[in-house]
Amino acid sequence: MHIFVVKRRNIYIVLALVIILIVGLVFWVFTRDKAVSNYSTIKYTYGNLLPEEARDLIDSNANVIVLDVRNEKEFNKGHLENAFLLPLKELSTRREELSQENVYLVYCDNGKDSQRASKLLSESGYPRVYSLVGGYNKWPYEITKPVLYND
Repeated sequence: MHIFVVKRRNIYIVLALVIILIVGLVFWVFTRDKAVSNYSTIKYTYGNLLPEEARDLIDSNANVIVLDVRNEKEFNKGHLENAFLLPLKELSTRREELSQENVYLVYCDNGKDSQRASKLLSESGYPRVYSLVGGYNKWPYEITKPVLYND
């Protein structure tokens, strides 16, 4: 017959291992919850696209909204095809009219105002915003010009 003898030292080792496991489990649970809450503070950023990249984006994505942030007079002289006018001056007060589900290609005359508009949109939580490098002046593709009628 074999008698199982438990030494006091073995009990302390087992007890220490159980305590380490419990502390580790509690630590893991609390740090896991904290990591999940950090995802709600993600900051969005915008990208810069060359005209060729912007053309590819427009052609390959039905959710692209081309946003012209120039003034109405400049827009009426000519604009990118299917562009919507939303002047930079009005963007901060009217941005809630825009859906965050869409992809936005923002442009102006030379690219400076579109950078500011893209930054404003991305900081407001719009996740997919692109600024056209060089703006309208560097756009080598088709543009829409107003039709002038002669009576």
